Amino acid sequence: MTSLYSQPKKTEYKIDTILSKCLDKNQTTVGMNDCLVKSQELWDKELNKYYKLLNSKLDSAGQRKLKEAQKQWLNFRDKEIQLISDAYGKRDGTMWIIVTADKINQLVRQRAVDMIEYYETLTQQ
Repeated sequence: MTSLYSQPKKTEYKIDTILSKCLDKNQTTVGMNDCLVKSQELWDKELNKYYKLLNSKLDSAGQRKLKEAQKQWLNFRDKEIQLISDAYGKRDGTMWIIVTADKINQLVRQRAVDMIEYYETLTQQ
């Protein structure tokens, strides 16, 4: 029996594959950081794309709710990045540069995936 609280399957998106291949080729701290920053930029573009697509499927009340939710998420994102930077950015060792970049990438990835899933739910027949 499947629990409502069980973890859903983690879908691998094209950006995940791009990141994985980039990390395989770039084993230095600088290289890995560059891969994670590029991944974050790609996820940010995907987030914006699906925000617009989702917005186009909503009525005016839904659009207002989406806009407000996104404003709140952007505020959360900025504060979370500050916390991530404070928690990991001041630690000794270059691995913390990668941990910081990965945490920020995962933060943006999750919001983009949420937008994708909302949109796909609304467009399913």
